[in-house]
Order: sequence, then structure tokens, then C-alpha cells
Amino acid sequence: MLILGIVYGLIVGWFFSLFGGNTLIIQGILELTGKEITDAGYYTIFALLGLMGGAIKNWKSN
Repeated sequence: MLILGIVYGLIVGWFFSLFGGNTLIIQGILELTGKEITDAGYYTIFALLGLMGGAIKNWKSN
């Protein structure tokens, strides 16, 4: 389930990037934290969110 969560997170990140969502999120992180991230950081964030979602789903099913 955890690997599936990562894959789903990456797919959601890719879908958002089709509509310019990656630029919006990267700019938002820069404004909020003062740290600049790249596209790799953007996809890493979505992969980690997917991982956490998969872990929660796995935990609830047990």
C-alpha cells in the first residue's frame, strides 16, 4: 500500500503540473519559507504526501 501511495502522489503531482500547479506550489513555498525548490522537490513533496496517505490507509485497514 505504501508504494501505491507514492505512485498516486506522483500522479497527482504530474496532473497538477499539467495546469501550472507546480509553478504555483513552488512559488508558494518560496514565499512562505524563503527557500527555493526545484521540480524534483515538488515531486518529492507529492511522493511524501502519497506515502503518508498510503500509510494512514494501511493503518486504518488493520
